[in-house]
Amino acid sequence: MIETGLHVIYNTGSRLHYAVDVQDTYAGIAVFDPCEIGQGLRDGIEPLPWADLAAALETPYDRSNAAGFVDMRGNGVFIPDLPGLTHGAIYRGRSYVFLDGMIGHDEITDYALIDIMTNEAGFPLPWRNRFAQSAREKVDFSFRHRARTQCSNALVIFMPIAGPLSSARIEVLCEQEPILLNGTTVAGRIDDATIPNDGQWFKQFYFHTVATETVTVPAGGRAHVPIALRWNIDGAPCAHALALKLDSDAGYLPKRRLMTDMNGAGTFAVEALGLNPGDQIAVKINSEHYTAIGKIILEVV
Repeated sequence: MIETGLHVIYNTGSRLHYAVDVQDTYAGIAVFDPCEIGQGLRDGIEPLPWADLAAALETPYDRSNAAGFVDMRGNGVFIPDLPGLTHGAIYRGRSYVFLDGMIGHDEITDYALIDIMTNEAGFPLPWRNRFAQSAREKVDFSFRHRARTQCSNALVIFMPIAGPLSSARIEVLCEQEPILLNGTTVAGRIDDATIPNDGQWFKQFYFHTVATETVTVPAGGRAHVPIALRWNIDGAPCAHALALKLDSDAGYLPKRRLMTDMNGAGTFAVEALGLNPGDQIAVKINSEHYTAIGKIILEVV
């Protein structure tokens, strides 16, 4: 299993300050742009005490069937006594993800990676499952993902298995300690400098498929291949019933869908039609949105 709960990634160089609310059924982040001395006050707009805004932020913003609209009410208000800052900050709005997701869509799935990002102006954006994109738009490397959107990650939810957020890993990327709402607690703190600089930090929190036996396929014949799910971080069994998609570069797959059992195990059939001894069949195993959580090479004999 992966480490779960909210993890603070600090020393990220972000100029923004956050208030975070993480519960079993939703996660949200409120964004603040810190001020220098003498900044923040504007003609015609009264400053708002933190206590007043905090009371409002304790109630999550849910609109349009939790489709992910950003709550911009109060945007631009100066909070002079915001916790953690010396000279206050400008409130930029808040964004939430709810586990009931968007009605008619399927972004809340197994093998999801959910981002709540901020744009260059410091405004929060609607949540998105980075993997629920067209094949042309899918991006594994987090650096490339941020570069192509010209945005910065604020809150990231690693969701290998769809379920309550207590079973997911959540990271907030900040420069200083975030404000915690509604009893939200921090499970761990990580210096950004210690995270491998390869852009694929996320992969350790997910799983892959392996063949549990060495199987060969007779030329023109059929074989059954047993597989199982394994956690990436340590290779331990991932006990989860998961719908998988199969694809091959040769031979024939009588069924291209496979449901593992509650222990994360399953079997698929493959036929070496039209193949000769010495040929190979590569079977790629995919989840609902994410391609290649496993690749099994079978020898034709």
